[in-house]
Amino acid sequence: MLAAQAQSPRIRERLTRYARDLRDSGAIRTDLVQAAFEGIPRHLFLPSFFYGPTLYEQVGNQPPSDEVLDLVYANNALVTRFATDDEPVSSSSGPSIMAKMLEALELQPGMRVLEIGAGTGYNAALIAAVTGGPVHTVEAGQSAATDARGALAALGLDGQVTVLHSDGYYGDAQSSPWDRIIVTCGIAGLSPHWLDQLAPGGLVLAPIALAGGHPITKLERTGSSVDGHVVSWADFMPAVGPLRPTEYFRHDPHHAVSNQAAQPITTVIGAGLTWTQYCSLTCWLGANDRRTTRAYVEDNFNPALGMTALVEGGSAAWIQMSGQVVTVGPVDLTRTVVRRLTELVQGWLAAGEPSSKDWRVKMGAHPNLPTALFTPQSWYRL
Repeated sequence: MLAAQAQSPRIRERLTRYARDLRDSGAIRTDLVQAAFEGIPRHLFLPSFFYGPTLYEQVGNQPPSDEVLDLVYANNALVTRFATDDEPVSSSSGPSIMAKMLEALELQPGMRVLEIGAGTGYNAALIAAVTGGPVHTVEAGQSAATDARGALAALGLDGQVTVLHSDGYYGDAQSSPWDRIIVTCGIAGLSPHWLDQLAPGGLVLAPIALAGGHPITKLERTGSSVDGHVVSWADFMPAVGPLRPTEYFRHDPHHAVSNQAAQPITTVIGAGLTWTQYCSLTCWLGANDRRTTRAYVEDNFNPALGMTALVEGGSAAWIQMSGQVVTVGPVDLTRTVVRRLTELVQGWLAAGEPSSKDWRVKMGAHPNLPTALFTPQSWYRL
């Protein structure tokens, strides 16, 4: 019934327009990826989802409403589950990010692909449509894994896509080697298990933690060296468990840095910044100073103006999209942080405002984490 519903003229028209819009935006670049987005109905993987605070639910086998289709077949990231004691948060990423990641994977027919973070199962279905080969996708949440299996089976993909309920840190050694490994949650670094399971000439595409975000990074192993480069600035829901150890982070972006009110003190970029410029500056700050993260306070602070800050203890200095610097904390401490932030911003401007895609990364085994992880050792530009 669900598969038949997906073939209705109403849905086919939506899928065609959806894929064409992604191609027109530049997110899709190849015919193989466009065909996958045209052929895999996203709404079948989203029987219920949140858009903002509102819950949308499709009723049984009834055709989805136009309102639901408008949300699903637009560039919206949609939350499907909020975190509980037993289940991590789960979502369907924005389609433009999915498309960019599939293009960056350089998929070819017949490739074997391991996905870390099944979510709804939609991304695994897209990969399967591109490659025609086996796809194994690992999901930490039991309910999410069960629902993903059901959606894939409804489309007849259960013979090609295998959903595993386990910790993605361990990958899937039994079915390795993998030509490609794609990670769809924000992580601190690469599991050594993935590197062991990667086929010669294979690559890993992963959102690696930097400056409070998770730029999508393409990584390859050559001998004992793991190197990569940023494909696109992005942010993802963080992983759980050893892929995102709390010991690694100076400040969790989800926690307020202080209960004091933020105070604007100076302007360092008079013309202000576009969102693209702001992401590029954030990457520059993170690559040059590990204190860079996202932060906020509850009073006198507008997160929409930008949350990128240098955080030291209970103090912070933000650069906002307006070009203004905002601070919180003891004056003696913030003075030093503001000075450093100003130097870094001026350095970015003097360098010609390099983008996030200009950055390369060298990965290495972290010496002081409870579970082995390959984390960034240095960020650099060619």
